[in-house]
Amino acid sequence: MSVQISSDYEQAEHDRLIANVISVGVIEAVDHAQQRLRVRSKTLSAWLPWPAQIGRNYKRWRPLRIGTQVILGSPSGDLAQAVIIGMLYTESLDAPADDPDLDLIRFDNGALLSHDIATGAMHITCKGDLTLDVAGTLTQKASAHIVEGPVTQTGGDMTSDGISAQQHTHNGITPGPASTGVPQ
Repeated sequence: MSVQISSDYEQAEHDRLIANVISVGVIEAVDHAQQRLRVRSKTLSAWLPWPAQIGRNYKRWRPLRIGTQVILGSPSGDLAQAVIIGMLYTESLDAPADDPDLDLIRFDNGALLSHDIATGAMHITCKGDLTLDVAGTLTQKASAHIVEGPVTQTGGDMTSDGISAQQHTHNGITPGPASTGVPQ
């Protein structure tokens, strides 16, 4: 009989380990400074490493939130070695779109970046200031440019087809209240 108990125990332990290889849980605690998470699956995990997105030429910081549903992979079924291998949408944290042609990042404050592969359109919505810091030349090419709102240009001359806005003068103008002269 003791052999059967040992065999039953071994089988149950084997089944438990297999069941733990892949599991679904929910982020319950977040430590942004240490890039660690605790996930509740069958039990509350120890602090797990943060899933990273690292490429050859970039590293992405993606702060995670409590309540996100995740997929855990546990080598040999050992939950102490679990790592997050994926995330899932839920009813409370639903997908921001359902268009198969749209790649989209939507932020909680309404800012977004989107690209529609079918039309080629790219859209950026910013809810605060937008700053482009360019070490070299910024070139814009478009069939048309539309600017809504005031425009301020500082730090150098502005030209249009080789004519300086700051340095050009008008010849043949009769002085008077309606005339133009040296730029002000």
